[in-house]
Amino acid sequence: MNVPRHPAPSRAGLRPSGFRRLVLTGCHLALAAAVLTTATGCGSGHSASSRPTDAASDTVRDLGSVPIPSAPAAQATPTAGEKHLQLVAMGSSIRAELPEASALVRASGPEEDLPSATPGGKPPEQTTGTLTIAFDQASAPLTVRAEDFASRDEQGKDIALKPAGAATVTATPGHPATLTLTGTFQAGAAQLTWRHDQKTVAVWDFNIELD
Repeated sequence: MNVPRHPAPSRAGLRPSGFRRLVLTGCHLALAAAVLTTATGCGSGHSASSRPTDAASDTVRDLGSVPIPSAPAAQATPTAGEKHLQLVAMGSSIRAELPEASALVRASGPEEDLPSATPGGKPPEQTTGTLTIAFDQASAPLTVRAEDFASRDEQGKDIALKPAGAATVTATPGHPATLTLTGTFQAGAAQLTWRHDQKTVAVWDFNIELD
């Protein structure tokens, strides 16, 4: 019995089909690699060629440079005169513009000489204090006297002042002068007033604490 035989496919006929499958598989691998690379780059937030400094520079460019705040300007010294008095806190300076001269004037104090505590530990009711008034940068001779200064407490009661040293001082260009006054102060607010030719030039406020 004769069995029909089918011719076996030639090797030459298998090559094109196998080659196409190989090329197709290679394309799929290349595409998968590209997708994986892109996904990896998206996941990390940076491409392989990007650097952190690039992101920082981009941020600065987008937001613009941030201005650095400058130090606040120093407060100008207030000017006072016979027609324009100044009310300032104790320790502050004023620029006195007077008919015969101008000068920088600063009052400070009072430096308290606290007495010993009273029986029972109660704070003292009063204390002796020293006020210092300095005159500097005089444009011409400027003479001031202890009697040009007066003090009163928050109740309006006068506080007697007396010089602790010279009762009259004169400031000249390049030579400052200092007037020192003492008084007895009660606890609470008080003020020091400077008058020149009977006209008020400046008032310094301060507080006395005895507790």
